[in-house]
Amino acid sequence: MSAQDRLLGAIGLCRRAGKLVCGVDLICTEMRKRKSVQLVLAASDVSDNTKKKLNDKCKFYGVTLAFLPCTAEGLAAAVGKDAPIGAVAITDAGFVQAVKEHLPAQE
Repeated sequence: MSAQDRLLGAIGLCRRAGKLVCGVDLICTEMRKRKSVQLVLAASDVSDNTKKKLNDKCKFYGVTLAFLPCTAEGLAAAVGKDAPIGAVAITDAGFVQAVKEHLPAQE
């Protein structure tokens, strides 16, 4: 099993546990409501506009942003969605640690 498979498996586990918010707009809404967004994970192929939006929101609310080594389609498959998903957010600190173990080094 590759590191990417383990990472996507951990994200899928978060989804099954109900500790995942899917989609850029929902993530931004949850952060605005001061909900417990702990970590935002963006697909590697999101647009520059989406990258800027997520980066700005995460900086403002003090949330870590990481980019995944997979596309929006791969991320959607990991969480059981049909349509591509640009980003997901984890809302549980325990799951954040499990996912961070599998994240590649960020530049």
